[in-house]
Amino acid sequence: MPVEYRFATTNEYTEASNFLRDNWSPNHIYIRDKALFDWTFHRRGHWPRDSYSIAVAEDAGEWVGMLGGIPFTFNFFGTKQRGAWIVNYVIRPDHRKGVTALKLLSMFRNEQFDSTIAFGITQASTPIYKVLRGEVLEMMPRHVLVLRGAAKRMERILALANPEWPVERCLALSEAFEGRSQDKVDIERSHDIPADWDERGWRAISLRTVGAERNMEYLQWRYVDHPSFEHRVISVPDGPRSGLLVWRLETIRRMNDDGTREDVDRFGRMLEFLPASENNAAALLAAFECELQQHEAVGADYYGYHGATARYLQAAGFVPTAAHPDGCHIPSRFQPLDRKGGNIMSAMFLKPGVPRCTTQQDCQWYWTKSDSDQDRPN
Repeated sequence: MPVEYRFATTNEYTEASNFLRDNWSPNHIYIRDKALFDWTFHRRGHWPRDSYSIAVAEDAGEWVGMLGGIPFTFNFFGTKQRGAWIVNYVIRPDHRKGVTALKLLSMFRNEQFDSTIAFGITQASTPIYKVLRGEVLEMMPRHVLVLRGAAKRMERILALANPEWPVERCLALSEAFEGRSQDKVDIERSHDIPADWDERGWRAISLRTVGAERNMEYLQWRYVDHPSFEHRVISVPDGPRSGLLVWRLETIRRMNDDGTREDVDRFGRMLEFLPASENNAAALLAAFECELQQHEAVGADYYGYHGATARYLQAAGFVPTAAHPDGCHIPSRFQPLDRKGGNIMSAMFLKPGVPRCTTQQDCQWYWTKSDSDQDRPN
């Protein structure tokens, strides 16, 4: 009997969870958190109500492969197209030879989707994307800021994540990312997404960028309705427009030998940075730094492609991790603290005419760690 391919129904969470447990990881977050699973693979308005956006390969009634997809609206300089991020590509060992993997991928590479993006692939999986003529990207850039006066606190975090390092190496890395002193300024801001964001904020940005549409519907789903994280919004007006920054405060916790978790420090993760102008970018980042200080955070980071964004961040004191030989060792996972997870590779399948996504200063892609499912609990 040939292998059959279909999409999972919304009453098959147990089957999906068991398959991930047996073939991926027994402690995967989607096994532990059904609410997060549903939020990821059952996005209202973007997928049929009676199914998950999970392609399934089935042999004689048993799951032998699965590939998750997260549907999104792809913005191409103001034009809307259909896109899908693919995640959790899992094939049972006895079906890894043959066409099962390719057949699953084809369910997200057809006339329904103008773009298919695999965000967070492994080095070992890159050959399959190259064979299929997908574009494998450079590592997603990461910028880090250690607040002025917090270098010793960051040194401790680095020592916990890299216990074999001498203290001098930890301190040198921490100090290399320490920001300069900022004058305190009173910046007019709100902590809500502007009700007229689609017109006053996103419209102008969409015309000069490529990537997932960041309209009000997306921001509501991605940040306000997130089942696991509490996100914070900073909105600063800029004449008739508004700029937007979204972040969250994370408590860094170490895993003790007895399995308990111990609070170590606090860190800010910036996930969305959509300024209306260069001056507005500086105001948003100054307000962000002020809030980091108020919450006693040691610093903050930001992952993303986009040339102008990188320039704004560096002007405000953020340092690209690629600029330091030990930058890739700054931990990215915080609950619990884990030295892994700092580098993010991706591959994409796009229609002709879409510009390349690069780490260069003229990159027009706006793509951050919040896209797909790379930003989720450990």
